[in-house]
Amino acid sequence: MLKNIIFVDKNISLLAESLAGCGEVNTFEGRLLNSEMLAEAHCDYLFVRSTTKVTKELLNGTNVKFVGTATSGTDHIDTDYLNSFGIIFADAAGSNANSVAEYVIYAILKWSETNSFNIKDKKIGIIGYGNIGKLVAKYSLKLGLQVFVNDPPLFESGFSFPDSLHYSDLEHIFQNCDLITNHVPLNFGGSHPTNKLINAQLISMLKNNALFIHTSRGGVVDEYALYELIQNKNIYLSIDVWENEPDFNTPLAGKSNIATPHIAGYSYDGKLKGALAMALAFERFSGEIPDYSIFNEELNKNKKLQDDSFRDSKLLYENLKLSRQIDRDTEDFLKLIDKFKEERKAGFDLLRKNYPKRREIL
Repeated sequence: MLKNIIFVDKNISLLAESLAGCGEVNTFEGRLLNSEMLAEAHCDYLFVRSTTKVTKELLNGTNVKFVGTATSGTDHIDTDYLNSFGIIFADAAGSNANSVAEYVIYAILKWSETNSFNIKDKKIGIIGYGNIGKLVAKYSLKLGLQVFVNDPPLFESGFSFPDSLHYSDLEHIFQNCDLITNHVPLNFGGSHPTNKLINAQLISMLKNNALFIHTSRGGVVDEYALYELIQNKNIYLSIDVWENEPDFNTPLAGKSNIATPHIAGYSYDGKLKGALAMALAFERFSGEIPDYSIFNEELNKNKKLQDDSFRDSKLLYENLKLSRQIDRDTEDFLKLIDKFKEERKAGFDLLRKNYPKRREIL
């Protein structure tokens, strides 16, 4: 039997350990991978994160028969190309949903504490009611927020939204909500494209002192329209994703209350669950059994807060501040603003590559 040749992004190191007994495992830097490396090694299985663009240019002339991304988003994958050549694809949808939801809840609590707002008087608009949106809605209700949601594809499918939520169009959400967060994929085509979904017209409707949270994909929001608005209106910004990553909009970052290098989903638990999803997908396709004990041992080490922790929002804020250290991430990120472009891009990637082990508590 021929040995499986497996390529794994260095940022999924536990997956590489898990698959060590299933074939010859090679690790690589996400942005540096090329087709020559895959072809020369006769790679069969490729596991990436969002920094690797999986396209025809990368895979043409290689032996790759399976591609997995340890991320929820898939806009870095040319799935049409994979389908046309019969290459199996797997993603890790939902694996980092709780990590992102925690980031959103922290941003909300920080905004509330900074402004001495009574959180129970506020309305939150959630754009996209998928894995992350559902968790954000769940936690928001526990905080006492009124929850408004928008998800046209889900609505048109006949999905029955919970009675505790108010389904609304985007205009109503931007005109009436005190907090807005978006959790949609980046789609350029189809019946519901999301590229620049949050455009200048919607952005202009944001209420004064509103909180706008952006953790989906950079291209979903018109960054320049957002920057123009905050010149004339007091808007609190929490931004984790940028249109031109690893370069980023430095003027907008400098005006943001929270600004981070695409790490909202980078909790240690989110990474563990993403890697575990890839190991399971590998087993389903290959029939080989990875070493799952690596994931189970690490996941079982974490002890989370009880549900009643939402009763004291100030204490919850302090606990999240300590566990996720998002303010420290912001400080480190903003140090890149004055760097030259190439140094700024390298710094962005370095912050992600060397991201500390942060555990989820919700």
